[in-house]
Amino acid sequence: MRIDRVRIGYAPVRMRRPMRTAIHQTTHTHNALVEVCADGVAGQGAALTLAAGHAQAVCRMLEDFAGLLHGRDPREIRAISAAMRQQLSLTGQSGIGMLALSAVDTALWDLHARAAGLPLFRMLGGSATALPVYTQPGWLSLSDEELLAEALQAQEQGFRHYKMRVGSPDWRRDLDRVTRVREALDPATHLLVDANQGWSRTRALAATRALDELGLFWIEEPVAVDDVAGLAQIAAAIQTPVAAGESVFGTEGLRPLIEHAAAAVLMPDLQHCAGPTGFLLAATQAQLAGLPISNHLFIETSVHLMAACPNAHIVEYMPGWWDELFERPPDIRDGTIRPSDEPGIGVRFRDDATATLHRPQHGPD
Repeated sequence: MRIDRVRIGYAPVRMRRPMRTAIHQTTHTHNALVEVCADGVAGQGAALTLAAGHAQAVCRMLEDFAGLLHGRDPREIRAISAAMRQQLSLTGQSGIGMLALSAVDTALWDLHARAAGLPLFRMLGGSATALPVYTQPGWLSLSDEELLAEALQAQEQGFRHYKMRVGSPDWRRDLDRVTRVREALDPATHLLVDANQGWSRTRALAATRALDELGLFWIEEPVAVDDVAGLAQIAAAIQTPVAAGESVFGTEGLRPLIEHAAAAVLMPDLQHCAGPTGFLLAATQAQLAGLPISNHLFIETSVHLMAACPNAHIVEYMPGWWDELFERPPDIRDGTIRPSDEPGIGVRFRDDATATLHRPQHGPD
């Protein structure tokens, strides 16, 4: 097989509800798309950003990668990944470049599995066992009534795990909201909270100690992810598991969290890990440390990877972010999900998203 065509596109998607966390606020996802073709088989990948300019910068990086891809055997994924990393050596192996690398790596794995006629999780030696899923978002912008209604609706839909946001300037306000949601939900429904790095270390210690009394499933990113000492201090001070890792890049970013016992659950992010290739390395790194993992976003691809990881804990699902990007939503039933049995990732871009794909405008195709 030889790569004979690369196409790149940009697809903004309006969120079902505007997003507001402790550090982010937006109304759209801005997605850079790539399709890699070889011998009549096409693999697809995408990178998420929260600003149009960021997505366009990823598209420009994808155009640069297109010249490196042309004529190569798409099954040599690890060699291609290494070549892309080398191309990024001057600008750094994080940020925009890593997002572009991830989209290509995802497309190559999708292509490889589709060419073999296998779902990606089977190619990786995974199992079709159902995995638990948590839903969200529980934005800070929701009123108390809206938050309670969303949590109860998720429970009625069969989800047994629901995540809401905290990280307000006054942590007592968060405590009140979490307490109300916890009391409204059935005791068998697990409640997760995510501070999105919104607290200082002092506030986080006070907030997490108070929240520790509520029997939460986990507390996620209570402080800035680069404050590893602060995360470790909080993790040692409470019984509730601390989850972190979605905001760091690759195994290098996860290593300090492991070495300092800063998280009980690691959350590798598909695009921060440079695609499936890096995600599997991060999952193995966590496994060797005796830690479970939960993916961050990208459920269409991440569910295949989680199905191939013995230390998979729970799958993250973000409703309402990519409804207009993929041809169908993930198949979640009774709060669980299985990876698709169709070849590759098993889901394709919708026709209107595919219509944005074009050959690179800069450099060789």
